Amino acid sequence: MLSIRNMKRHYLSSLKALEFSVFQEEHTLRTYPNWMVRYFESLTEKEQWKYFLDYRKVADQMLSESYLIDQLKWILKFPSIELEYDLYVQALLDPDFYEGDVFRPGKWDKLHEKYVTRFQQEISLVGGQQQEDLVSSQDEPEDTLPF
Repeated sequence: MLSIRNMKRHYLSSLKALEFSVFQEEHTLRTYPNWMVRYFESLTEKEQWKYFLDYRKVADQMLSESYLIDQLKWILKFPSIELEYDLYVQALLDPDFYEGDVFRPGKWDKLHEKYVTRFQQEISLVGGQQQEDLVSSQDEPEDTLPF
């Protein structure tokens, strides 16, 4: 006989499997934009599950999935996807982004708290690399310049 805890776990697992099936079917029926369908179809079933769970985790924080779907056009172009962080970065770089229009109350604040330090570190690394590239090209000996 199943305990209440096991029954609940089984129910939640079945519910998740059903939601995943619907997510798969929506891609098959091309309910989502082409870039999402192409990306999803390129994944193994295990990767599809991970993508589904990541997608659902982010979508559950939002008022509507439309902003997420719009941003996926850019996010899915890169091979290494950490959907929650990538969406956070896209939102920061979007001049039209206003968290109150996209996220449920308090959800953006939690994302910002979770990722702001990482984002600032990555930006400073990129900025530092660009600065190094500029300095090194200016430090070339004059006799090696092409003109």
